[in-house]
Amino acid sequence: MNIEKLAKYLKEFTLDEIEMVAECDVSVELEKLMSRGKLSLENGIYKYQNFENNVEFAVFANSEAENKNITLNSVSEIFMKDYAEKFCKPNTIKTYTAILRTNIIPILGNKKVREICTEDIKRFYTICKRRGMGERRLKNSLALLNQILKYCKRENLAKTDCDFQVRRLTDKNKFSINRIIFEENI
Repeated sequence: MNIEKLAKYLKEFTLDEIEMVAECDVSVELEKLMSRGKLSLENGIYKYQNFENNVEFAVFANSEAENKNITLNSVSEIFMKDYAEKFCKPNTIKTYTAILRTNIIPILGNKKVREICTEDIKRFYTICKRRGMGERRLKNSLALLNQILKYCKRENLAKTDCDFQVRRLTDKNKFSINRIIFEENI
C-alpha cells in the first residue's frame, strides 16, 4: 500500500488509525515522510503537509502490503478522490457519484473487494434489472464497477479475481446478462 497516498488522502490521523487502514506497521514509512517534510506530528496526530509546487515521488509497495479487508465502498471513495476528480470532467464525476450512490454502494458497498466474484456481478445485474433500471444506466453501472475494480488492482489497494468486460454484442438498444463477458469466456 502506498502510505504517502493514504496519508495524503486522510490528511490528519493517528498512528493507530493509519495502521488499522493499512493493516501493517507503518511507523518506518511515517518516519521517512516526516524526514522529507511531508508529515508533521502534533499531540499524537500526524498531519500531511500539502505543498503545491513539490515534486512528488511514488512509493511502491509490494503486493503483500495490500489491504485485504478493504470494502468496495472505501475503494470507491479513493477512486473518486484520487482518480475521477483529477482526470474526469464535472459531468462525469456527477454521473459516477449518482451511479455509486444509487446503484453500486447499496448492493455491493459492504462487500470486501477481494471477495467480489462473478456470481456477485450476476447478482448485481439481476437486482438492477428487477429495479427496472434502464439499459444504458445498467451498462454504465457495470462499466464503472469494472473500472473501480481495475483501479483497485492497479493501485494495489486489494486483489480481486473478478475480471469482466461490458460490451455491446447485439442491437445497441438491448442489454442482457449475455453482454457481460467474464474471464472464463474470454
